[in-house]
This record gives sequence, structure tokens and C-alpha cells, in this order.
Amino acid sequence: MKNFIFSLLILLFLNACQTHLPIISDDNVSNSDISGKAACEQNIERIELADIDYLLFANKMIDSMMQSRNVQKKTVNNRMRLYLSPVHHSDVDMNSLNTSIKNRVMRSGLFIIVNDLRQADFQLSGTFETINKQANLCNENYEVFSLYLNDIRTDAILWSEHKQFY
Repeated sequence: MKNFIFSLLILLFLNACQTHLPIISDDNVSNSDISGKAACEQNIERIELADIDYLLFANKMIDSMMQSRNVQKKTVNNRMRLYLSPVHHSDVDMNSLNTSIKNRVMRSGLFIIVNDLRQADFQLSGTFETINKQANLCNENYEVFSLYLNDIRTDAILWSEHKQFY
């Protein structure tokens, strides 16, 4: 009982010590002065993602696919014949990303990569979507990177994952 009370007190103390730091801007504008369009101009700069960031996200997504229950079921007795559709993006060179995805899939040993969709049992495809979201007077743009594993015969999605970039 003493351990429980002591643990509870420690937990309360740690929660009470949590602080949220305010966002500091270079302008000398108080929060009461920020309204409408001026609030949009106070946005924090977004970090530009490099090619390596896309590669890291894709590798994590591929690892997630390999561990998914549906993929494990399909690859218990034999390797899956897989067609890789290239991922396209208007602003970023996707050659290294597509090569990384192909290498990660091949190294898994779960798939046989085929060059013709008619020879494949499954298809791995990906998309990049730029989404423009308007909240109040502010426009927010973000991208969604998605990967899908489809069964070609049944057109069922066996696995999918999405990552958002702000």
C-alpha cells in the first residue's frame, strides 16, 4: 500500500512539473493583437524534407508490411509474385525511393519481383498527395505518402499505410 501511495505521489509530482513552452516569434506582437490573417503569418516555418527522410519513412512502411498478418499468411508456404508500381512525385526525385523499396522487398525473401503485372499475384503501389486544408483564414498544405499492397485477383487491399508530412 505504501508503494502504491508513493508511486501515485511521484506520478502527480511529475505531471505537475510538466510545462508547455510558448511559441516565441521574432515580432513584438502580443497574442491579443494577432487576429485573422495576421495569425496565419505567425506560423512556424516548416522543415523541408530531404530525400533521405522519404527513404526512412518508406523503409519503415515496408518493414510494417512484412510484419503484417495478411502478408505473413500469404507467404507461409510460398513466396509471393509481386509487381512494384513506381511511386511518383512532382517535386521530388523518386528514383532512389523506388530503388530502396525494391531492395527492401527483395532482401526480405518473401517476394519474387516480376516485371509484368500479368505475371504477378500482388501489386505494391504508392502515391503522394498534396492536400490544401483551409482553417479559418489560414491555408495549410501537407503531403500524404501512402503505400498499398493489393491482391490482383480479388482486388483486395492486403495492407496499406499512410504517413503525413507537414
